Amino acid sequence: MERKLAAIVAGDIVGYTRLMSEDESATYAALRAAFSELIIPAVEKHGGRTFKTTGDGFLASFPSVNEALDAAIEIQNGFAERPFSMRVGINLGDVIEDNGDMFGDGVNVASRLEAMAAPASIFVSEAVVRSADRSRNKLFYSIGRRQAKNIAEPLAVYAVRLEPEEASGRGWMRRFALRRRAALPFAVGAAALVAVAAITQVPALRAIGADVTGSIVRLTGAVPADARPTVAVLPFDNMSGETEQAYFADGLTEDIIASLARNPELQVIARNSTFALRGQAEDIRRIGERLGAGYVVEGSARRAGDQLRVVAQLIDARSGAHLWSRTYDRRVEDVFAVQTDLTAEIVSHLVSYVRESEVSNAAERPTENLQAYDLVLQARDRYKHGSKDAEALLAARALLHRALELDPGYAAARANLGMTYIVDVAQNISGRATRADVENGLSEARQAVRLDPSLAVGYQVLSFGLSVAGDYAGAMQAAERAVELNPNDPDSLMALAKAQVRFGSYDEAARNAERARRLHPMAPEYYTYVYGQALYAAGRFDEADQVLRECLIRAPREADCLLIHTAVLTQRGDVQRAQRTMAQLIDVDPQFSLARERANRRFGNSPLMDEFLLQLAAARAPDVTSGFLSRIRRRPLL
Repeated sequence: MERKLAAIVAGDIVGYTRLMSEDESATYAALRAAFSELIIPAVEKHGGRTFKTTGDGFLASFPSVNEALDAAIEIQNGFAERPFSMRVGINLGDVIEDNGDMFGDGVNVASRLEAMAAPASIFVSEAVVRSADRSRNKLFYSIGRRQAKNIAEPLAVYAVRLEPEEASGRGWMRRFALRRRAALPFAVGAAALVAVAAITQVPALRAIGADVTGSIVRLTGAVPADARPTVAVLPFDNMSGETEQAYFADGLTEDIIASLARNPELQVIARNSTFALRGQAEDIRRIGERLGAGYVVEGSARRAGDQLRVVAQLIDARSGAHLWSRTYDRRVEDVFAVQTDLTAEIVSHLVSYVRESEVSNAAERPTENLQAYDLVLQARDRYKHGSKDAEALLAARALLHRALELDPGYAAARANLGMTYIVDVAQNISGRATRADVENGLSEARQAVRLDPSLAVGYQVLSFGLSVAGDYAGAMQAAERAVELNPNDPDSLMALAKAQVRFGSYDEAARNAERARRLHPMAPEYYTYVYGQALYAAGRFDEADQVLRECLIRAPREADCLLIHTAVLTQRGDVQRAQRTMAQLIDVDPQFSLARERANRRFGNSPLMDEFLLQLAAARAPDVTSGFLSRIRRRPLL
């Protein structure tokens, strides 16, 4: 028996049991070929040893992390040519070797990482990231801390980037070449069905067409970019008979959305998108289509004195079928337990398993004082982020102060209070904000994350405040942490995109802004502006032009969209239209000037900031008194 440090690779075939039930002989032959032709040769090529196989899985050890990574990447790339998908986990840790087998935490963690991994992906531990060559730093990206079964501390989990080959088209083309003969008859048949359905509008044909289209997607391997289930939680109906109690049902809905969004196995539609459909008597399938959700949760809440009844049901939005429904009769003080039960039930029906830690995390009471919780719900109902209502902002701030008087350790209350100060400075809502309010807001946000280090909204507020204060690197770090903690929160993704634009990570900003819009299909125009700004910064001017045109069709007086569109038009050489757009901006915002834009630093301290100001100046942006342009070295527009 020998104890040593080793890099362990754990791999497992996805869907093997289902494939065996469909065609046992062919599946077994393909599995044996995958092992003999790909897995074992790749392991041996990179100095590893396969010490265990489990039918459709394997465990292998390597003397170094770099060899383990190379083998895992080669294996995953090889599976692009095979009818299976594989999950892979890699860990570096102590193992015990005995009679050719290996045991210990090093092996256990690798197996847990493999179980967490999405199909056709590689998940690795923090130890792997730290031990890999520095040249591989860009190979990894964090997906946050994840709890693993029978492991006390949450694991810091990273995924390995496999996009370069996919982006080149080779992986897709190989899959297509292998399957095109089988897919071609289906494609022809699908085209005929779609044509007939378009003429006749027969629902049955449309359904058949959808099924066949799904078959083609599976056959060709052209799977969606993100195959995780997408769930939308509609605003729960207030059944209390008192309109003033509506905030309680809304707050319960928001908290269920937030709890679900913490689960990385799901995509969760933003609350603003689902709340926009309140009161619309549409077929649930139509709602799912509008929101891009495969599953919809709807329900009601009745609060009478200290009694609470919550009814909830989960619906498959594609078929309209009810998957389950539950009625909870509890005391109001058990509201957090109701949220936990609901979240656990929904997750258990949408993903293959629910980790015990995620259920226990959802069960954590944000405060023991239910009156403080009630005040926070009222404050969130009173002022919605993005509103310009000064009275509502100040009223919400007062409610949050009252909540903190009752429970000074209520982290969510502090985060929300901090946001009221920072947004007032950034958008001049009340007309009373000073630079000191930025520090007040940052102080509240910092206290919030100290009180609850897992509170995503605390880091989101912190990022916003640091950005307003000019600390772009700090804003980026805080936004990244917010997304790690809640990968489904579109506001956090937008905060990260904004920070990345200021910090110069333009392509990443565009990706995050686009994903935020997908999670919030009925987002305010602010989302469109940030996406257009990121596309402009990334040099994708045609796409930016299209996105900003869409914004201005819906909201012709949206100042931020007018501003970025002016720069895009100038960059594309359409100076006359840029000047007309600038004139519209000045009509909307008479106080606009280059001097103010310079102070705002929406592109941080990058060279792009200077180019942006020059483009605005070419469109006749006013700044004749500041003398600013004379201090900028004029460069030809790109």
